[in-house]
This record gives sequence, C-alpha cells and structure tokens, in this order.
Amino acid sequence: MISKNNWPIEKGRKGLSVWRLNRILSIIHERAKKLTVTDREIPIVWSEMHMYTTMQLAKLVAMQRGLNPELAGLVCAFHDIYTLLTGAHKDHGLLAKQYIVEIITEYNENTRDELSPITDDEQQCIIESVKVHSDKQTVEENAYAELLKDVDSLDSYLAGFTPGRRSGRMPRINSLFTSLNIDHTVE
Repeated sequence: MISKNNWPIEKGRKGLSVWRLNRILSIIHERAKKLTVTDREIPIVWSEMHMYTTMQLAKLVAMQRGLNPELAGLVCAFHDIYTLLTGAHKDHGLLAKQYIVEIITEYNENTRDELSPITDDEQQCIIESVKVHSDKQTVEENAYAELLKDVDSLDSYLAGFTPGRRSGRMPRINSLFTSLNIDHTVE
C-alpha cells in the first residue's frame, strides 16, 4: 500500500511504515547485546549510536528526496554492521554482505510475523549501498547509496569528526546543508 506521499505503509497500520525496520533493529540489538568490548577498533556504543543517528537522518533526507524512508533507514541500519558485530573497520562495507543476508533471512523466516518480507530487490539495494558507502568521492547511480554517503558524512561531522579535504565528505555535507536550507558551510 502506498500513502499519498508515495511512502509505503503497512496494511492495517497508520503513519510512516518503519515496522520492518524496527524488527530488524531488534535483531541487531539482540546480537549486539552478546558482544564484548575487548579487541575492538571502534567501540560498540559508537557503532550503535552512529547506526541510529544515520538511520534517523536518512529517513528525513529520504522524505525530502522522494525516496522510501524505511528502505533508507534499513540501508543505514546495515551500513556499519560488520564493524558493529566484529569490531573491525577495514573494508567493512565490502565484508558486510554475510551479516546483512543473515539478519534479513532471520527477519523474513522467523520474526516478521504479519509484516511484509524484505524483498530480494530491497536486500540487493542494501548490500550495494553498504558496499560502496566508504568511497565518498564517487557518485553512484543508486539513490540510496548516495543518500547513505551523504548522511554518513553528515553524522560523522555532527559527532565532531573533521571531514578532511580529500575524503569527499565536505562537498557532501555542504550540499546536504544547502538542500535542507541550513545556512552553514564546512571548510
């Protein structure tokens, strides 16, 4: 079912449809509760906070761009899943596929109940977006990959990280500020 804004809503429910996303977050949260804090490049708490904040930013930017906010949220929920679950950061986008497939399979087969499944096309969009999100300088044809690169850059900036001139993050952050009508420039 599509709402008047072309944002999907679950049959029988009102409001923005994020029920599948919420169920996926529950699965991720259960896995994260079993992790230990030793031998990690990136702390668990940072990974979890970054997942939630990019996800919320993504839903807002998706609405502005006419994209599906729930799918944008799913992309962000998974974008650093490898880092969250393993503690390692190197090639985390490229190595995330296994965890994305495992969690989506668990959702589709065991926990979705009456909710719609996450389709193969949606899963592929998530995997492709996550795979390329670290390369902020390349512009992708996939609108969800572009959205992820933008909000990942913005969230890191909002958390106090310096974007770095050659990272590709500054132009993304500034462009996003402009599109959101925020009078601020990162230099």
